[in-house]
Amino acid sequence: MPPSLERRSSPRPAVGRNVHTTWCLGWFLGVAITSLACFQQSRAQGTTEIHRTLVVPATEILIFDVEIASGDLQILYGRDGQVSISGYAKASAEAKVDDTFFPSVLTIDQQGNHLNVRQTPSPAHPQKAVSIFYRIEVPYRTEVTSKVGQGKQNIIGILGPVKAATLHGNITASYVSKNVHAQVDDGNLDLQEIGEHVEATTGSGNITCARVSQGVSAETIDGDIYLAVVGPSQASVKTGTGRLEVRAARGTFVGSTQAGDLHITAVPHDAWRLSSASGNIRVELPPTAKFELDAAVGSGKVVVDREDIAKPNAEVRHIHDQVNGGGKLIEAHSDAGTIVIR
Repeated sequence: MPPSLERRSSPRPAVGRNVHTTWCLGWFLGVAITSLACFQQSRAQGTTEIHRTLVVPATEILIFDVEIASGDLQILYGRDGQVSISGYAKASAEAKVDDTFFPSVLTIDQQGNHLNVRQTPSPAHPQKAVSIFYRIEVPYRTEVTSKVGQGKQNIIGILGPVKAATLHGNITASYVSKNVHAQVDDGNLDLQEIGEHVEATTGSGNITCARVSQGVSAETIDGDIYLAVVGPSQASVKTGTGRLEVRAARGTFVGSTQAGDLHITAVPHDAWRLSSASGNIRVELPPTAKFELDAAVGSGKVVVDREDIAKPNAEVRHIHDQVNGGGKLIEAHSDAGTIVIR
């Protein structure tokens, strides 16, 4: 065999392979240690968590009061006989949180079946620099009073009653068996499947209520209101062009707007009183519905798009009629808008 081939096929010295392998392992190990250190440092500076579980009397209704200066809050049914409190905080690039954060801002006080959770601002952790989320699981038989300065609230699947307030942020509540009183200064309300009466108030924001058989009292200073499948209710849009829309009203209804439209589609189970300063009013009823109609406008007009009501002339400002033999009274009045009956 030629010498050149012998040299080409000669095995690499074992010592060289060991040195190369050792160097690679060392490099990978160094990268892993550095990455772990960076992760731990980032975690120490960027996020922190808290988890607490409290035993509460299973035979009594839990009275739960919670007040959060800043952060998102979720309250939901978890397990009877205990309360589970989880909190998660994440700091912005300019701030830092560690394991001392929650002990410095969160107070948990239990006296029998009365639980109070309070989160207060910390000068060392500005609210804008730290995002906080709370998830609190409670027994089904829980009565809630909750206040949030800035952040969202979500309440699900408890007995109630619920009294929730937020300065800046939205409130949602669903599957609450007793009454709900929700108030937001700047934000929206979304309330679904509530067993008893609902009171919903916003300063600037929209209100949505659906499947509330015991009725709704809704008021917004500047926003829209949407109601669906509700019992005896009243709703008011105080200023601006906010709209009011109602579907499947199951009882008496009183609704008013300023410059926004008012639209109701339902079977008239009871009396309706509808009014708007300068917005339009549109009433849609089944062809066979029996009702008494009283519609009047100031400078607007009344438009009838039904076969069972005589169509008025353009100059007519007021009509009163017994439709299909008469029934529940529907009153509609607009100062400067148009009333449409379909």
